[in-house]
Amino acid sequence: MIKKEQQPIFKKSILACLLIIGFGIYLSIRGTKEKTEFNNVTGQIDYFDKTFQEINYRNKGDHRFIHIVDFPLIFDVFVGQASGDFGPKFEQLDKLKLGDEITVFYDDKTPLQKNRDLRFNKTVQFIDKDGKAYFIRGNKDKYGGYLAIGVGVLLVITLLILKKLGKIK
Repeated sequence: MIKKEQQPIFKKSILACLLIIGFGIYLSIRGTKEKTEFNNVTGQIDYFDKTFQEINYRNKGDHRFIHIVDFPLIFDVFVGQASGDFGPKFEQLDKLKLGDEITVFYDDKTPLQKNRDLRFNKTVQFIDKDGKAYFIRGNKDKYGGYLAIGVGVLLVITLLILKKLGKIK
């Protein structure tokens, strides 16, 4: 029986773990930013609905699609209320109507998003109308970042142990 030659994967695996940790740091920082640290746009709502064109999410009603006059993207806001959802901390978007002037605070596109729909920005953090909050993001970014950091660190430790035992090169 011929023993299969081990492939040197240690360095690539460590690099992947560092990318996971880096993305976790990015998310956790984004999850703790103040409202004033985000991009924002103010304008009138010219589209507001639970659906948009052919978009049909599994749990219909968990999203709100908002477009502001002269802004190039549609804001896709997750408002899931089911138990287990990482929904917003505060949300009363259904009180908004066409023509209302709002301010949307959002982040740039999340890095590493594959196959994303370029029509949408899904990084809405806050929405205000007349100085009052109508949407405040939840803690999913912060906790998701912490989770990614933890997984990345555990993977690094596992890789170091496997290397020391001679299981990987």
